[in-house]
Amino acid sequence: MLTRRQFLPVAAASVTLPTLLGAQPAFAAVDPLLLAREGDRVLGKAEAPITIVEYASFTCPHCAHFANKVLPEVKKNWVETGKAKLVYRDFPLDRVAYEAAILARAVPGDRYFAFIDTLFAQQEKWATAKDTKAALSQLAKLAGLGASDIDAAFANKVVGDAILAQRLEAAEKLKVDSTPTLFINGKKADHGTYESFSKALSAA
Repeated sequence: MLTRRQFLPVAAASVTLPTLLGAQPAFAAVDPLLLAREGDRVLGKAEAPITIVEYASFTCPHCAHFANKVLPEVKKNWVETGKAKLVYRDFPLDRVAYEAAILARAVPGDRYFAFIDTLFAQQEKWATAKDTKAALSQLAKLAGLGASDIDAAFANKVVGDAILAQRLEAAEKLKVDSTPTLFINGKKADHGTYESFSKALSAA
């Protein structure tokens, strides 16, 4: 398991000096990997100016803490007001988290975020169950999936491979090595408390 993150010129020199010194733009471009893209599950308005990208594992207690203690206030004050949108991406740390992720992908888009909220809220129950697949299946049924849908989800190699490829991409290209790892407009953000995360959002 990975370890657990315009002014008026007063002289010609005042205009040309920053260029001569090689001044950098005020804002660096955001890595395209940290923008919402096709296939992403996104919570919030597409045109929201702030993009939060979260890499998380369903069996990670720190991810559950963020989901249960920090994210509700983020949703209320930033997402629901149109200031930010949340892009959720799977970074499974173990087999059980992988199974939860592949099952979640089978939940229709309008119920997806409610389902993952349930997974994190009840993490201690299903993640430590003797039969984790059965426990996950029960939650999926409550989300509206039938038995055949659940069986098909667990057997879906295309979706499973996509989840693993996303995890590998994040590890290799974004240096994600723990969960949750959150980026706000391309920058890693402290997520321990709502106050610290809100401060990073305000800075963006």
